Amino acid sequence: MSDQERAFLDAVCGEVRWKEAHPAIRAELCDHIEDQKEALLLSGLAPEAAQEQTLRQLGEPEMLGQLFDASYRPAATFGVLAPIVLYALLGIVFRLFVYQMSGTAAWTGFLLAVVCGGAGVALLFRLNLYYTVRVGWPAYAAFLGIVIAFPAISSIVTGQQTAEGTLYLTTRYLWMVFPLIYGLLLYRLRGLGFFGVLAAAALVGVPFLLSAILFWSGFYLEGIACFASLWMLVFAIRSGFFHCNKALAIALILFFVPLLIGLFLISEPYRSARLLAVLNPASDPMGDGWLVLRIRELISHSALLGAGSALPTAGQEVAARFGESTNSQSLLLAMLAYRYGLAVAALPVIGLVAWLCYGVTRVHKLGSTLGKMLATAILLVFGAQTVLSVAVFFGYPLWYSAVFPFLTDNTLAFLMNLLLAGLLASLLRTDGLYRDTQYQKKRLRLKLE
Repeated sequence: MSDQERAFLDAVCGEVRWKEAHPAIRAELCDHIEDQKEALLLSGLAPEAAQEQTLRQLGEPEMLGQLFDASYRPAATFGVLAPIVLYALLGIVFRLFVYQMSGTAAWTGFLLAVVCGGAGVALLFRLNLYYTVRVGWPAYAAFLGIVIAFPAISSIVTGQQTAEGTLYLTTRYLWMVFPLIYGLLLYRLRGLGFFGVLAAAALVGVPFLLSAILFWSGFYLEGIACFASLWMLVFAIRSGFFHCNKALAIALILFFVPLLIGLFLISEPYRSARLLAVLNPASDPMGDGWLVLRIRELISHSALLGAGSALPTAGQEVAARFGESTNSQSLLLAMLAYRYGLAVAALPVIGLVAWLCYGVTRVHKLGSTLGKMLATAILLVFGAQTVLSVAVFFGYPLWYSAVFPFLTDNTLAFLMNLLLAGLLASLLRTDGLYRDTQYQKKRLRLKLE
């Protein structure tokens, strides 16, 4: 690039207030300048004359910069962040009046999560996620080390019989960001044909099965991450990422999914037993089916508005101990229905579903396939949490540790959901900077016309 061209680009970018747009603008103009110079050189002009004529045809750099400034603006994210702030405030209200949370340690941990989450949202909002595509493999390796290898090795050093422990119960919340890491890897695997499809399937299947073998917990977060990642893989196949037969590749994934589920269920006998108890709780009324029966009692004794009718003795015990254990925390919607009415319990669900639908419409308009994948992964994590919480509400607790975003008394889940919301807002904010080739060419043509 000559000094004259560099000075022209500096003058154009000097008029554009959004600093993050400068690299994209420079790339657009450089491509146009090179194409135009090449055409003029072929017509017989000397290199210096071709350069001067190209820059002259573009016009005054200040005026061109003003046109770019009007076009390149951060996309509005108020509709995404405002409901999240509202739900975070509702989370505080729920801990005061619904869970009646007490104790200095509990409130200190939660308020620390609120502060860290708010600061994280502010920082991640300014982060350009597209720059992280180069660190997909290191991030994946770090995830395996922190979430799987480190807790497993720690259990051996400490002499525990299983790898389950406080360390894993803390680090496992990083599964909520696994779909984002996986999306970066999918982008790096594009164009590799069926080998890329198989490698992508292994990248999600291997850590999931390792966790199933090493850890015996309920696999709520792992299941959500696996579901979101496999959906992204199907999306990548349909978008032509791998340049292979799409129908055959999707059929391969459809074969892979039930195999993965089967291996998960047989790795620990209690998992299949718990699934049977959910489907037929009467078969084990004093074991896994006990809580299922209590949940259905809460719902059956709820009124449309106001407090529900008297519960049987066992149901009264569950209602009295609400909020004291991890299992009871998944009863949030059922307890709201029993204490205040079915209509009241439906309100937070309706609000979150409306937010998700709005998010889907925004994500659908993104011009970058990578951006669509990453943003959809975040929405899927929120959506899966909501669906599983509603399943508990209807008496089908597929996971007893189901978390309703922001409202359930789970500090780490609250923090991670805040961070995910910040990442989603960041992706939507930088929409105008990154678009697939067909969008980019159209945009440049409109500007120069």
